Amino acid sequence: MAGGHRRLSLPHALAVVTGALLGVGALYIPERVETLAGPMTPVGFLVATAGALALTVGYATFLSGPLGDRSAGAYLHLSRTWRSRAVGFFTVWPKPAVYAALLALLAQYLARLLALPVAQDTVALVVLGGLLALHLAGPAVVGRLGLLLSGGFTLFVLVLAAAALSVVVPSNFVPLLPTPVLRDQPVLSLGRGALVALFGFVGFEACVGLAGEVESPRETLPRALLGGVTGVGLLVTLMAFVTLGVIPWARMIFATVPFVDAAASGLDVAATALVTPGLVLATLAALVALSWAPTRTLAGLGEVVPPLAHTNRFGAPDVASLVVFGLAGTLVFVDAVFVGLFFVVPGLLVLYVAHGLTTAALPVVNPDLYRACAFRLSPRLLAVCGLSGAGLTALLLWQALTLDPVVVLGYTRVGPTLTGPVADPLVRRPLESAVPALVGWETLGVLVYVAARDYRAEVGVELEPLTRF
Repeated sequence: MAGGHRRLSLPHALAVVTGALLGVGALYIPERVETLAGPMTPVGFLVATAGALALTVGYATFLSGPLGDRSAGAYLHLSRTWRSRAVGFFTVWPKPAVYAALLALLAQYLARLLALPVAQDTVALVVLGGLLALHLAGPAVVGRLGLLLSGGFTLFVLVLAAAALSVVVPSNFVPLLPTPVLRDQPVLSLGRGALVALFGFVGFEACVGLAGEVESPRETLPRALLGGVTGVGLLVTLMAFVTLGVIPWARMIFATVPFVDAAASGLDVAATALVTPGLVLATLAALVALSWAPTRTLAGLGEVVPPLAHTNRFGAPDVASLVVFGLAGTLVFVDAVFVGLFFVVPGLLVLYVAHGLTTAALPVVNPDLYRACAFRLSPRLLAVCGLSGAGLTALLLWQALTLDPVVVLGYTRVGPTLTGPVADPLVRRPLESAVPALVGWETLGVLVYVAARDYRAEVGVELEPLTRF
């Protein structure tokens, strides 16, 4: 895309990062973490932020070089580093389906929150159709709406945090290790809490899809990723601190929406007056922010499957957008959203592990690409970041492949959407859910890859050499 058509800027990219990472679950912080880390929970969120930054460094490195001008993101990072389109394609292939399932889930959740006198699935389909129309209208429309929603929700959270901070009771953190388990195993307890908190950073890379839309993407996107992840990390740490500072740790189990309950005390209002507006705003912000990732990832795979790269007169990837929202709408229509949710977390974590390992190997495997990146840590430090990020996400992946999908998704920012009948189909062992779903989707990818190869040969499409950036 020509530089003159780039209409988005750093604030728009930051809005995607914050919208994707805060999402619905932000208002429930520090739920699920405090039971493991106790009053040390805020430290656990800080540790999780450091782990997320280790992965973010790899994306920032690739985006600061020649690959940062194009929206294909991780597909380009892997395929150009290892000089294999197959490696890039099959590693990234689950990502569009993962995010399509998340969009379907959030659309259904928004329908439940609105409680309109219309069938909820109908409302969800209208929401998805409206979001598709916005994407077809052009990147600038989606970018501005995302900035408004994510900015509004961030401001909402900051106001609540300030209110809660005014009524924090420091003695709530004394003693810091109130139970025998915490006293005997403080480091292990903190580590377990941090690992659960790290699930909240799944989706951090959503803004990579703006590479073709933002001004000066090689500078803008690394800043948005590093600054956004750091900012959100500090914000959720603050949220955990004020929540535990207002609600004693031993009583957290009785808090319905912990952070909002704490803020309501500072504002002297009923928590119920804040919950629904906050959740609606958070869900809308997450829907818009998360929609960039699947549409642009699928369009990026247009190098292998040429029709996916088509754009309309507004610069929007229309074919890719139709496929993504068509898949999300189909999951809602046939009541099969849970099938896509089976491999949401494993699908992304496999990508994160592969990207971390690729980051570590970059200076050795493709030194020319490494030297072309403006944000360039030393090979040793880059390897530490890449291997640390890959190792941490491998631990998360292990949990995702050993626990029921409903438990794993419950650790993420979309956890609060999994209530009642929505969660029931997800209570299955991974060997009966996540694993076959992931294998099945990759099998479909093989068919698409082979068919695309034949199509390119038939119409005479020549692929650029993998040595070019």
